[in-house]
Amino acid sequence: MRPKTTTESPTSEFAETVPMPLPGVEDGPLDALAGLSLAPIEPTAYELKAVVQKDNRVCPQPTRWLEFYRILQERARGQRLPSPPLTGSAWAATPAAAKRQCFREQLDWAEANGCLPATFEFLSSLPDSDWSYEH
Repeated sequence: MRPKTTTESPTSEFAETVPMPLPGVEDGPLDALAGLSLAPIEPTAYELKAVVQKDNRVCPQPTRWLEFYRILQERARGQRLPSPPLTGSAWAATPAAAKRQCFREQLDWAEANGCLPATFEFLSSLPDSDWSYEH
């Protein structure tokens, strides 16, 4: 005896399927995700280093360096602050290497004390003319 053949597809006997709705969601399942957003990505120390070392930068110009230091002061929460920026006659008399070292100390402090996002935001927004360069 030979088996009976049919021209119908094997799935034709099943009803069409529809995704099951999520409880409390009236529209489609992805509509529930529409109001969600991704968490902001915080900058890394590596990214900050790239900003401050670009084109042989030493540190911000004195006025902008003071602004940066105020950011650290606002976030110190009782912590001992790093050395302050070199300004006035100290700026003129200090070689680039010492300025860079002072600035790096501040950057290390910012990273260790949770100030990396604010530090990155401020320093990456400075135009090239607000930086001191070693020639």
